[in-house]
Amino acid sequence: MYLAKKPDKADPNEARLSRFTCCALSGEPLAAPAVADRLGNLYNKEALVEALLHKRLPKALSHIRGLRDMIPIHLHPRPDADAAGEEVRFECPVTGLEFNGKYQFLALRGCGHVLSVKALKEVKTSACLVCHKEFEEADKMPINGTEEEVAVLRKRMEEERGKVKEKKDKKVGNGLSGTKHAAAAALTAAGAEKLENGKKGEAATAKRFKAADHAPAHANKEVYASIFTSSRKSDFKETYSCRSLPLGRN
Repeated sequence: MYLAKKPDKADPNEARLSRFTCCALSGEPLAAPAVADRLGNLYNKEALVEALLHKRLPKALSHIRGLRDMIPIHLHPRPDADAAGEEVRFECPVTGLEFNGKYQFLALRGCGHVLSVKALKEVKTSACLVCHKEFEEADKMPINGTEEEVAVLRKRMEEERGKVKEKKDKKVGNGLSGTKHAAAAALTAAGAEKLENGKKGEAATAKRFKAADHAPAHANKEVYASIFTSSRKSDFKETYSCRSLPLGRN
């Protein structure tokens, strides 16, 4: 009886090298423009965008929801690597360490430059060693990191998404609140205008006061009305002989 041939075990060194030299989605060699997701995996941008457009991302990459989850990166090419046909085609621009999986590398999220951890340890700075753009500790993203490092990146990704959602919900809430206030103000203005128009209408329809209509019983209305100057225009006419005499005294 022949023993079944056991499948060849994947060489861990080859697997590690592939993660640093090939697109995690297509398996093609990494080439500019390249991007990283928020967990530190590397892709050829064209392959990832095409998969997103056609909704063909595998379940393992479900954490990538759109272009915002892509971080453009700048890989420093090794001199003459392409001409020599070498598999490792990138290196640290500061130390010259090969980008082959044997050394730890970080991507700075602000500018996208990929540097070796050794370079950032040797040069204590808060600015990119290539473009000199300032960065914070949280901007350092391990490339193809350990399980612990990926867990930290995943937690950070979820926290950032939570903040974006909270900000969006708050903005929507403020918009609705503003609409309600505007509607209430419009109703108040309409009510005030209606009340004002009502008052004007009442004033217009109210009877004008006439003294004769309120004369006491058994009183002569004309005589009673003559007491009020506004009830009747005076019949007195000024003449030459009494021009200077005060009214009511001649």
